[in-house]
Amino acid sequence: MVRVGDADNDLTSGSIRIRAHHLLCIQGFQGLGYSKEFTKNMAQIKDELLNNPSSFIRLVIGVDSICECCPHNSKGICSKGHTSENKMRVMDSLILRNLGIEAGSVISSKYIPSLTRNLSRETVFRAINGGNHSLFLW
Repeated sequence: MVRVGDADNDLTSGSIRIRAHHLLCIQGFQGLGYSKEFTKNMAQIKDELLNNPSSFIRLVIGVDSICECCPHNSKGICSKGHTSENKMRVMDSLILRNLGIEAGSVISSKYIPSLTRNLSRETVFRAINGGNHSLFLW
């Protein structure tokens, strides 16, 4: 595994926390979501990350800046179903493992498209199928 970025670097201290599997969701986001608040938040984060190459993200396993407005976020735990939190963590771990990046790494948002392009179709399918995410349209 590779640790990218320095968690204590002043340039990256304002990084946006992003679950690893949300790298896929951000690119496939089409304005649909769990609620109006969630959709608005997701759209704002997507716009910031994909249109501002000076933004930084901290890749995490667990609740992130996108999850903050999700109606299923219950004190930092996905409560959509009794196994949802575990499924989300498995998806995050799968994506990080296949990218060769450690949780907590900070990267420039300009690398999001090239990172996910390096994932195999099988990895993407396994990640989105594992969480049954309908927000990501292949």
